[in-house]
Amino acid sequence: MEYNDDQKNVLKILKSKDKKFLMAAPSFPIDFNYSTFVALMKKLGFDNVSELTFGAKIVNHEYREYINAHKDQEMFITSPCPSIVNLVKNKFPEYVKYLMPFDSPMIAMAKIIKHNYPKYKIVFLSPCFAKKLEAKNSGIIDATVTFKEMKEIIENEKIKAPKKKDYFDKFYNEYTKIYPIDGGLAKTMNAKNIFKKSEMVSCSDCIKLEEIFEKNKGKKFFDLLFCKGGCIGGPGILSKESTNLKKKKILDYKEYSEQEVMGKKRGLNKHLEGIDFSAKF
Repeated sequence: MEYNDDQKNVLKILKSKDKKFLMAAPSFPIDFNYSTFVALMKKLGFDNVSELTFGAKIVNHEYREYINAHKDQEMFITSPCPSIVNLVKNKFPEYVKYLMPFDSPMIAMAKIIKHNYPKYKIVFLSPCFAKKLEAKNSGIIDATVTFKEMKEIIENEKIKAPKKKDYFDKFYNEYTKIYPIDGGLAKTMNAKNIFKKSEMVSCSDCIKLEEIFEKNKGKKFFDLLFCKGGCIGGPGILSKESTNLKKKKILDYKEYSEQEVMGKKRGLNKHLEGIDFSAKF
C-alpha cells in the first residue's frame, strides 16, 4: 500500500536511532487488544508507551483549581476537544472567554513526557484528525497517526503481537480511562461536587452548538465533545461497532487495568515540576 505523509513520518522516526515514545489516546481499546497493545507497539519499534490519562488527571486538577478561583464566572466550557474549541472560536467568538484556559490531555501528557524524557521523539496515536493539527501546532509532538493508519502500518509491515505481556510506562494508575466517553471529563473531575446537577451539561455529537447554548441558558458547566459518543466515535477509528459496544470496551478496559500493580513512578510530583499547563484561545 502507499503510505500517506503522516505514516511516512512515523516510519521515519521508527527507523531512526532516536529514542521513541508513543502516546496512546485513551480510546485505543476500540481498535486494539489492550492486553497485547504495549508489546505490539514495542515490537514495532517504540521504546516507551504511555496513555494520555495522566495528562487528563492533571487537566482535571487545573480545572477544579480554576473553577474554584472563578466562582462568579457565568459559564465554563471544557477545551480538550479541538473541534469544539475551533467551533467556538469560529462561530461563537463571544463564548471564547468561557473556554477553560488549559492544555488538552494530549498536550499536557506530551509536556510531561518531554520534561521527563527530553531527548525522545514523541508520536501520538489518535482517534481523530483534528488532533493532528493540534499536535502539529504544539511544537512538541513529532508525529501523529490515527488508529486506522497505525493498523495499516502494522499490517503492511507484518508486525505480529508477541504473546509476552508488557506494561505501559505509567505515572499513575489513572481513573481517567473513561475520559473518551460522553461525560467522562465531568465525572472524573467530580464536577458534581462543584456544580449542582441542574447546572451541568454533558453531551457528545455537539455539532449544533447554538441549539445547545440556547436550550441550556443559565447552566454553568458544559462538558462538550464533537463526535458521537465522545472520542470513541472519532473518524480515525477503524471499528464500525455501535456506540454502546465501544463504550463497553472502554469500561471493560478500565476494570481490567485496575488490577495492575504500579511501579515506583506512582504519583510522584517531581514529574510535573516547572511545567505550565495553561493555554490561550
